[in-house]
Amino acid sequence: MQICAKDKQTLRHLAERYSEIACLDVQKERIERYYRTNALENVRPVVLIDEVPWGEIKDEALTNACAPELGWIESQLRRALYQWAHFQVDRVVTPVFQVVKRARWLRGIGIEVKEQQIKGDTGAYIASHAYSDQLSTEDDLTKLHPPEVIYDQAAAEAAVAVAEEVFAGLMDVELVGWGGLHFSIWDDVARYRGVDNLLMDLSERPEFMHATARRFMEIGQAQFKQLEEQGLLDSRPVLLHCTAASARELPAADCTGHYRPKDVWGRCAAQIFGSVSPAMHDEFDLAYNETLFKECGLLYYGCCEPMDRKIDILRKRFKNLRKISITPWADPQRAAENMGRDYVMAAKPNPAFVASPRFDPTPVEAEISRYCKACREHGTTLEFALKDISTIANNPENLTQWAATVNATIDRYYS
Repeated sequence: MQICAKDKQTLRHLAERYSEIACLDVQKERIERYYRTNALENVRPVVLIDEVPWGEIKDEALTNACAPELGWIESQLRRALYQWAHFQVDRVVTPVFQVVKRARWLRGIGIEVKEQQIKGDTGAYIASHAYSDQLSTEDDLTKLHPPEVIYDQAAAEAAVAVAEEVFAGLMDVELVGWGGLHFSIWDDVARYRGVDNLLMDLSERPEFMHATARRFMEIGQAQFKQLEEQGLLDSRPVLLHCTAASARELPAADCTGHYRPKDVWGRCAAQIFGSVSPAMHDEFDLAYNETLFKECGLLYYGCCEPMDRKIDILRKRFKNLRKISITPWADPQRAAENMGRDYVMAAKPNPAFVASPRFDPTPVEAEISRYCKACREHGTTLEFALKDISTIANNPENLTQWAATVNATIDRYYS
C-alpha cells in the first residue's frame, strides 16, 4: 500500500525511538535470561506484563493518527513504547522488527459457537460468555471436520513492504511464523457446549466425551499438519503465551529451515478441568494431548487451572514437558516440591491486585515472596507473567507500581 507523507512521518518518528530501544545492551542481557530460564538454570526470574486493558489507558501517546489500515503497525509501536516507559519489567524489544505471517482459516470445523456475551470497554479481550450446546449428540460429532489453513503470502509480503518502508535505515525487518503449536481440546469444547453440560457429561456420558476428545484431537492433528505444510511454524518466538520462549534446544539439530513439530514449542491446557480429579484430568485430557503433542520439541502445559496437585500425571505423560503454569489458585510450595528442578514454574500473579483504584503493595509482596521462597527452597526455575488483566480501574499507575513492587521483592531472594 502507498503510505502518505504525513503517516510516514508519524510512523518513522515512532520507529526511530523503537529502534533505539531495540539496540540497548539490556535487550541482550534479558534475552540471555530467557534462554537460561528455559534451560532450567537458577537465574533471577523473568517478569513480564501482558494482556493489558489498553482501553483504560487514556494517553495521547497511545492514540493512532495514521490511516486505519496502518493500525497494525502503529498500535504495536505505540504500545511497545508506552510499556517500555511505564511498566517494561523484563520485556525484550528485538533488534529486528518481526512481521508475523498472515493466514486465512477457511470452512471452520462444521459447527459455530452460539453465545451471549457481556464485554467491557477496557480494551481487554476478557468477556463473560453464556454458551449454547451445539455438540450434545453423536450426530453433532459427525458434523465436525478440520478447518482449512491457507498461507496468505500476498498479505504477508504487503505487510513486510510497509514495515520495511517505516524502518528503512533504522533496523531490519523479518517475516516470521506463528511460533509453536497451540491447541486446547476442552477449552474449545467448552465454547461449543457450555461449562455445566461439559462437566456433567464427563461423569454421566464418559464414552461420548471420549469420542468428543478423540475427534478434537484429530482436528488438532490435521491443523498441525497444515501449519507445518504451509510453512507457518517458527522456532524463534520471543514469547510463548506471555512467557519467555527462547530456547537453545529449538530448533532441532537436523533442522534445515522448514520448521517441524520437533523444532517448536507445543502448548496445551484444560482450564475447565480445574474442578476435576487428577484421574479424570489424565483420562480425558492428558491421554489425548500426549498423542497430539508428542512430536513437539518442548511443551508448556496449563493456563488458569491449578496444577499444583497434578504435576505427577503431567510427568508421566509428557517426556518433552518443560514449563508448567502455576496460578493464584495453586499452592506454590506444593507445586515447587513436586516440580523440583525438572520444570520451569510459569507463575501467574493475581491480576486482582492491580484492579483497585489505589494500588496496595502488601498482597503483591506476600504473593511474590511465596513463589520465590518455594522455588529457592526446591531449586525450581521461576518466571512471572501478569496476564488476564480485565481491569486496572482506569489507573495505569497500578501497573507501574506493581512492576516496581515485584522487582523489589525479587531482589530480596535473587541477586
